[in-house]
Amino acid sequence: VTTTITIKQATTVQLFQQPRGAPMTNTALQGMRICSLLPSVTDICISLGLSDNIVAVTHECDLGRIHSKRSSHNKEKVHVVTKSGLNVSLSQQQIDDAVKAQIKIGMGSISLYPILEDQFKASNPTIVLTQNLCQVCAPSPENVSSIIHACSFDPSTEIYPFQPATLMEVVDSFEEVARVCLVPERGKAMKLDFLDKMDRLKAICNPKKSARKKIKVLLLEWIDPPYDGGHWIPDMIEWVGCEVVRVGNTSIKSKQVTWDDIYTSDPDVVLVACCGFDLERNVKDARDAADKLRPLRATRENRIFACNGDLNFARPGPNILGGIGVVAKCAYNYDNDVMNAFDTLDFMDAQGFSMEWERVNMNSQDDENTDSCGIDDIEDIYPDFSAPHKAACEENKMSYEDPESGYHVFTELAHKKRGKCCGSGCRHCPYNHENVKNKIGKIQQPAFLFEGVSIPQSDKSPLVPLSEANNDNVKVLVLFFSGGKDSFLAIRATVKKYSEQNSDKICLILLNTFEAKSRIVAHQEIESETITRQAEHLNIPLIGVPLHRGSSEPYLERISRALDHVATRVGLSDKKGIDALLFGDLHLEHIRKWRDEELGKLGIPLEYPLWQVPYSELFTDLLRSEIEIKV
Repeated sequence: VTTTITIKQATTVQLFQQPRGAPMTNTALQGMRICSLLPSVTDICISLGLSDNIVAVTHECDLGRIHSKRSSHNKEKVHVVTKSGLNVSLSQQQIDDAVKAQIKIGMGSISLYPILEDQFKASNPTIVLTQNLCQVCAPSPENVSSIIHACSFDPSTEIYPFQPATLMEVVDSFEEVARVCLVPERGKAMKLDFLDKMDRLKAICNPKKSARKKIKVLLLEWIDPPYDGGHWIPDMIEWVGCEVVRVGNTSIKSKQVTWDDIYTSDPDVVLVACCGFDLERNVKDARDAADKLRPLRATRENRIFACNGDLNFARPGPNILGGIGVVAKCAYNYDNDVMNAFDTLDFMDAQGFSMEWERVNMNSQDDENTDSCGIDDIEDIYPDFSAPHKAACEENKMSYEDPESGYHVFTELAHKKRGKCCGSGCRHCPYNHENVKNKIGKIQQPAFLFEGVSIPQSDKSPLVPLSEANNDNVKVLVLFFSGGKDSFLAIRATVKKYSEQNSDKICLILLNTFEAKSRIVAHQEIESETITRQAEHLNIPLIGVPLHRGSSEPYLERISRALDHVATRVGLSDKKGIDALLFGDLHLEHIRKWRDEELGKLGIPLEYPLWQVPYSELFTDLLRSEIEIKV
């Protein structure tokens, strides 16, 4: 490093020790030419209104956003002054090997982010913003100094390396960048606004801290080999009232861990947010690591999520607010109170605070050559555990060996011997999972996911709650509900019919089937959690029926179990006391024929409220409902 180049440490302490002096003039600001070698700092500069001053950025910075925020008269080129020294199409293991090899031989010899000297020289910056935190993430101050010297730039060119290590240091860096870039008041305003948004996000999660055990969250910053999240990541998780899963020895920085240590830590939720990768790449890599992730309880409970690690976690800038939001969304995904409160936060969808995350199903193997979501149809049968379970019960055994995993599974007899539901979501629970708290994520047998909330009904409404179903003038109707528009319109048609008759009341119950492991509705690609939220919004009871791939139990028998539970819940002596099963079919003759032949065996009348109703009428009714439709 040449002694003629000024490298200033941009920490809060040193910046505040600098003389305050008089406010900077517009001329001084106009003459400032910023080279940002860190995407997070580029994001900060944009938020500070400094897009016109940015003359050079990295290949990972958002050029489009810079130009969109520039003055219309500013036609100066923004130079891209770095390139990746790695082939990002390599596997994670190959990238990790390459990084470790370059670190071993010395970063000064071959940089992972080489600076393009010709572009850097053409940009002619007066100030260079970089980092001194991670030698993998961006050019180091030493790399920059060498280039400045090679370009024969003015020795007064200043280099500011930023190195925030905690969440609050990231927030403080907004002021640090602003002070270095001559707009300190903008930095103060940005920091206060950001802290206010963080507090509002925290407030919707904090009430849950005293109500139940904290949700344990593990963020994987790399997956092959696995690295946990370091620096500001634990603070982001704790900010929304969750517990950070500590894997192996405690470390401030991200560290390599073992899969055995991960299994021992037993996280409730796993976030795959690999550094530098977008959502699409992290989804792919999470699926590729399915064999490693599958032993986790979080996988069995379908709580593995891929995130945009580059946007929301790896960049210590404004977009980490979106990362905190992602943690909350994934951790409290089954908590309607938090999710509803989250929807009231007007800033989470604002530009600069976008969130990207996706639940990753590890329990089924998708066929890459089809458009199927990997969930089989309700009529499909997979011979597996139902037969050995039945044989074990006939032999009065308390357990049997699962043919797929080799684990010993309690039989229904063992659960009856216990005398109550243990709340764990057992495969053969005979108590309809009455003590399971997270029914959406755990039930293995038919169980009510939502029982409705008793509220005063209009005299014109024919709907009554479950508690009033066992009355002579009340019809009990079970509508097979998939979460789509046809199911919704079938509800409207049924309610309209009985409203116009102005005679019988109805207890309407929704029935939804989903694949037991993935919790996805066949063909619809909708999560059972979404179905439950729909039922809650409509305030109509919902019974969930998990369908097991590994079971020779016929579909009809599974539905029969669910209807038995409905009959018991509403006080009927037999499921044949249910007045009708309703379906939203429109015109497919073969589907209706199958239902009539198979489900007709249950001895309950079948009705089709929408059968052959003209599309024009259905469309008009859909518009009249004013409901939001997701296509």
